[in-house]
Amino acid sequence: MGKYTGILLVSDWDRTVTGPDRKVPPANTEAVLRFIAEGGLISIATGHTRVSHRSRWAELPTNAPHIVFNGAEIYDYAAERSLWQGPLPDSAEGLFAFLLEKHPELHFEIQCPTETYVFGQDMGLAEIMKKMGVPIRVSPLPEVPHPRIQFAVSGSPGSSRKAAPGEKEPDWFRYTSEEIDVLFGGIAAEINAPGTGCLCSRSLPFLIEAQAEGASKGETARRLLDMLGCHTLVCCGDAMNDLSLLRAADRAFVAGDGAKELLDMGFEVTAPSDEGVLADAIGRL
Repeated sequence: MGKYTGILLVSDWDRTVTGPDRKVPPANTEAVLRFIAEGGLISIATGHTRVSHRSRWAELPTNAPHIVFNGAEIYDYAAERSLWQGPLPDSAEGLFAFLLEKHPELHFEIQCPTETYVFGQDMGLAEIMKKMGVPIRVSPLPEVPHPRIQFAVSGSPGSSRKAAPGEKEPDWFRYTSEEIDVLFGGIAAEINAPGTGCLCSRSLPFLIEAQAEGASKGETARRLLDMLGCHTLVCCGDAMNDLSLLRAADRAFVAGDGAKELLDMGFEVTAPSDEGVLADAIGRL
């Protein structure tokens, strides 16, 4: 029995485990190793797909299955097997088709366990996914195979904002505008409307990811807690798609450079992401 026995720590990845440079601060790695040595279990909860997260999961020592697709799957990378899935309902196809027709200027994806099907405008995102090792497919919507785990809608963050000559590029993880908020806020409202069977979150101001009701990061973190027989859930996050995770926690931490909305909600605030969110959170347990 160690100091952290019975505690499951579930953390977001981008800008929580990593800093803005997408690297894991050494302080996080050192703290996690101490946490594990004292009996703690640690998992990651990310919006990335099972495949796109694979290249990252080994960058930080973890000893519990990971939560991918924003909560729609629990996947054990060590054993290479899915432990739980909450696939999209059949009704999601009609919702997806409606949004695709209404917003042909945007990029759409349906994410299956090992492949991603792309629709609409590419915007170079498919090429990025290929570099991450995600198999990209193009197919008529009715022929996309089941299970369909998550769908995503994204746009160009610079559509109404360009950096002036010599000006530093905005932080696209945080930057928004009235145009972006109206467009993506409206799409989120349509997905979250009663009766759709889906719920979504804005993982970035210009990115919406939708899962089945009951498959949020927070609900799945509690599933994992029960699955592992732990008694305390500690969660860390930085963005609005982490809100369900933070609300589900017995103790919740927000990165010091996280989204302003989260920082104003009364969660415990840690050091900024480049200084070690996990190191700070573990140090307070």
